[in-house]
Amino acid sequence: MLELKTSTSYVAQIVCPLDMSKPISEDLVKLEQEGVIVYDALYKEMVLVIAPLMCIICDNPRASELLNHLGSSALKYCRICMCDKTENPDELSELRTMALALQQIAEIAALRTEQEKIEMRKLYGVRETLNPLFSIYVDLYRCLPIEVLHTLLLGICKYILKQVMAGLSAHQKAEILAGVKSFDTSGFQTKMYGNVCQHYKSFVGRDFKGWSQMALFILGPYLNVGQTQVLLTYSKVFQIVYCKFFSVQLSEDWKAICYWN
Repeated sequence: MLELKTSTSYVAQIVCPLDMSKPISEDLVKLEQEGVIVYDALYKEMVLVIAPLMCIICDNPRASELLNHLGSSALKYCRICMCDKTENPDELSELRTMALALQQIAEIAALRTEQEKIEMRKLYGVRETLNPLFSIYVDLYRCLPIEVLHTLLLGICKYILKQVMAGLSAHQKAEILAGVKSFDTSGFQTKMYGNVCQHYKSFVGRDFKGWSQMALFILGPYLNVGQTQVLLTYSKVFQIVYCKFFSVQLSEDWKAICYWN
């Protein structure tokens, strides 16, 4: 019998999420305003379904695109508020809102030269691209939750680890490696393999998840006061984010973290 081996390749043009969002946003607006007639298998009859959009779940880079935000590498790096890289990150700046974004986008679009637009995009941290999602009757700046991967694992944990490792001697790295090897990871979902002091730059989310559970114990002697405080707070947030149940005490801890100065 002759066995035919075939290979299928999918070739797709790179499309901006906002381009794809136009038909989706039209359906969402219709679903919220007019509703859609569908068949209900339980009642065995046609029913009217009206379902307003509550939130959009995506990662932080995609959320920035959906909000016309320039992303975390921009001067105005935050999609939640107007803070920039020259300001104190401990102080909350003016919060972004849909009304503010529409005003800024209109100001950029009204400029005549491309150079003026570049400067204004940098000032506001947004681009003036037409956004069909802004037609949905919900404030996207309040309905795009911050996700865990890029905020915690590939955010705080990654950069603290890189910062600490960069200032260690070869002897100190050997001590850290010994600490990692002797650490009981039997309860971890992922194991730490190889020389973590050499390979940490290529870690992915699951690796930083493991580090998050041992960082304070392994890196403790090599942290300065600021790094220790960051990791302490990070550990409390990590516990709440990955907990299997949410108790009253965890709720109080979360309030304390949110209002911590």
